[in-house]
Amino acid sequence: MRKILIALMVAATMQANDLHEGMEALERGDFKSAVVFFEKSAQAGNKLAQQNLSVMYSNGYGVKKDKQIASKWLNRAANHSIVAIR
Repeated sequence: MRKILIALMVAATMQANDLHEGMEALERGDFKSAVVFFEKSAQAGNKLAQQNLSVMYSNGYGVKKDKQIASKWLNRAANHSIVAIR
């Protein structure tokens, strides 16, 4: 159980770091780097990173504008809180 908790804490820290790096890149106007960091965090399940990617793909910031990918990330963020507990 302890190993699982440690692994979850490490994963959460990595998500937060990637999100933070993405936000800093966004503030600098470095959209391409922001997308890279947001994608790492979003793939790991970070809802805010998923929302940010949706906006970036929707508007073509740092990536080619793609409404389908934007929709995919927005749907993931919207469904993020739906978790099956058994």
